[in-house]
Amino acid sequence: MRGLNSTAKTYMNEQIRPILVALLIVTTLVVTSAGAAGASRRLRLDQKPTNIDVSQRHTNESEEAVAVNPTNPKNIVIVTNVDHPAAGLFEGVSFDGGSTWTTKLIADNDNLGDACCDPSLSFDSYGNLFLTYLYNIEDEVPIALSTDGGLHFNRIANIAKPPKQSLLASGERRGLFRFVDQPTITAGEGEVWVVFNGGGPIVATLHVRGCGDRPEGGGHAGLHAH
Repeated sequence: MRGLNSTAKTYMNEQIRPILVALLIVTTLVVTSAGAAGASRRLRLDQKPTNIDVSQRHTNESEEAVAVNPTNPKNIVIVTNVDHPAAGLFEGVSFDGGSTWTTKLIADNDNLGDACCDPSLSFDSYGNLFLTYLYNIEDEVPIALSTDGGLHFNRIANIAKPPKQSLLASGERRGLFRFVDQPTITAGEGEVWVVFNGGGPIVATLHVRGCGDRPEGGGHAGLHAH
């Protein structure tokens, strides 16, 4: 009986061993394939865009505004505060999605005046780029327009805050500060809105133009304090 059992075991081993080896190979291939796929997926997820120092300046920039042209998404414009000089804003313009940049200082006592800070940008649906910011001294909010993707700006308006309002009977404080502050500009369908702190009240200014027009002049159609 012992001899028969031994023979049977040998026969079973010879029959089963190839099956076990085949299963082991298949399992190894599946695990390896899954691991490679997981590693590839992690590699794709871990890929991050490279940070680019657009300004290449040794001093700091702050309060940056970024706008992307809806008619050409590769046209990106950046405007920021600068530490030096006292008057001026840094501007970077790209037409290749940020791979290369054209940079300069603007509003450094040029045709845009003497900028202090707080830039805000907005493209409209036609590719017109609107810019607002604060002056160093003047108590107004300037509006500038570029029709060439941010390469050149022209000032089209200076928005003054409304006359100082008297205090309400409830004691609510309004109009207690001299200077305008924190302007934000937004272009919509045939409209451009500018909102800023008017020294207490928030001032909203609306410039209306015909649908499809490319504005060459400036001004504002309405001025409302809330």
